[in-house]
Amino acid sequence: MNPQNQNRRAPSADEIIALLDGICQPLAAARAPLHEAAGRVLREPVCAPEDQPPFDRSAMDGFAIRLDDANLEFKIVDEIRAGDWKPRELQIGEAVQISTGGALPGDGLQVVMKENVRVAGEILTVVERDSNRCIRFRGEDARAGQVLVESGTTLTPGALALLASVGHAQPMVTRLPRVLNLATGNEIVPPEQTPQTGQIRDSNSVLVRAFLKHWQVKLEQRRMPEDESAVRAALGEVWSSAFRRSEETPMPPEGGTPNPITDTDLLLVSGGASVGEHDFTRRLLEHFGFEILVCKTALRPGRPLIVARRGNQIAFGLPGNPLAHFVCLNLFVRATLEKFSGRAAENIFQPGTLAAKLESGRNARETFWPARGEMQNGEMKLTPLRWSSSGDLTALALANSLIRVKAESSDLAAGAAVEFVPTI
Repeated sequence: MNPQNQNRRAPSADEIIALLDGICQPLAAARAPLHEAAGRVLREPVCAPEDQPPFDRSAMDGFAIRLDDANLEFKIVDEIRAGDWKPRELQIGEAVQISTGGALPGDGLQVVMKENVRVAGEILTVVERDSNRCIRFRGEDARAGQVLVESGTTLTPGALALLASVGHAQPMVTRLPRVLNLATGNEIVPPEQTPQTGQIRDSNSVLVRAFLKHWQVKLEQRRMPEDESAVRAALGEVWSSAFRRSEETPMPPEGGTPNPITDTDLLLVSGGASVGEHDFTRRLLEHFGFEILVCKTALRPGRPLIVARRGNQIAFGLPGNPLAHFVCLNLFVRATLEKFSGRAAENIFQPGTLAAKLESGRNARETFWPARGEMQNGEMKLTPLRWSSSGDLTALALANSLIRVKAESSDLAAGAAVEFVPTI
C-alpha cells in the first residue's frame, strides 16, 4: 500500500486495519507493580505457588468439633482467630471457637455455625447440626503448579487481586507505549484563550489526550508552528524529560542523541496531512526516516490520513478537522494500540440496528457516522446524530458509536441492520 503510484485506489478502512495488523508488533514486556498493571496484558502464565487455599480454614464464624463426635454439649478449650496457627488434636466433647478464615487445628473436623449454638461460659450447646462441614479445604480452589492466569490476559481488578493473593507482586506485562502528539497550525490557540478573528481553540489535543487515557500511554504533546525547518530543528534537538525519567524507556545507544521522534513508539501529528502549501507532515515524516504507507483513504470523514512506519514505530498524520480526528483515532490509532498491547486481535465492528432513519445521501466513499447507541432487549439500537462537516464537533457531545455506511449506500431506514464501532 505504498503510495509511489499516485493513481492507486485509496484504501478502505478494512484494508488499513489489515495493514496495521500486519506491520505492528506487541511492545516489549517489562515487570510492573500490581498498582500499575491494571488494564495491561500479562505476558507470562501465572501458576499457583502452593495449594489454594494453602490450609483447611473455617468458612464462617463458629465452633470446630470432631466430625465423629455425636455430642450436643461441648467444652470450649481454645479460640482461633484468622492468622493464628494452633494445631491440636481435639478430644471427644471438646470444641474450639474459630473465626472466618481461621486455620483448622487438625483433620477430621466440622465447624458448627455460631448461629446454631448457645454458649454459657465454657459450655457450648449445639442447637442445630447438619452435614455441612463449613470448611474451605486445602487445594479446593487450585493445586500447586496449576495455571491461574493465562498469558495474554488483560489484567482486571479481579485478576490483580488473584495475583496479589499468591504473592505475584511484579507481573510481566506489556510496557506502556510512548506517544508523541504534535499539534500543528498557526491558527490554533489554547482552549482557555480567547481566539482572535481567524483563530480557533485547540480541541484536537484535548481529544487525543482523553482518547489515549484508555491505554495509559506515556504521552507528550507539543504545539508546532507551520514552519517546517523550525519543527525539524526542535524535534532533532529537544528530548522529553518525561520519557527520560521512565524506567521502562530504554536510553539511546551510547554516544547517540535521544530524540522524541525516533525514540517514541507512536507519533501522532494533528493536522498538516492534506496537500496544501503548509501541510508538511508527509515531508516531516520522510525527513525522519519514516516510510509512507498510506497518504489518502476512501473514508468520509478522514480522507487525508497518512500512515507511516520506521522499523517498529508507527506514525499517523491525522486530518486536522476534529470529527475526522475522532474517526481516525477510533479506527486506526486504536488498532495500532491494541496490537502494541499484545491483546489478541478482535473485530471492532459490531452488529446493531438503526433506531431512526439515517439520511446519508449517496456518497462515493465509505462513511463513519456519529451515533448514540443504547442496548435495548439485548440489541444495540443506534440513533444517528446530525453533523454538517468534518469540522463539526457538536455530534461528539453524545456520540458513543460510529455507524459504518458503505460507499454508494442510499438513505437507511429505521430498523435497518448496520455495523458500528463503539467509540472511546
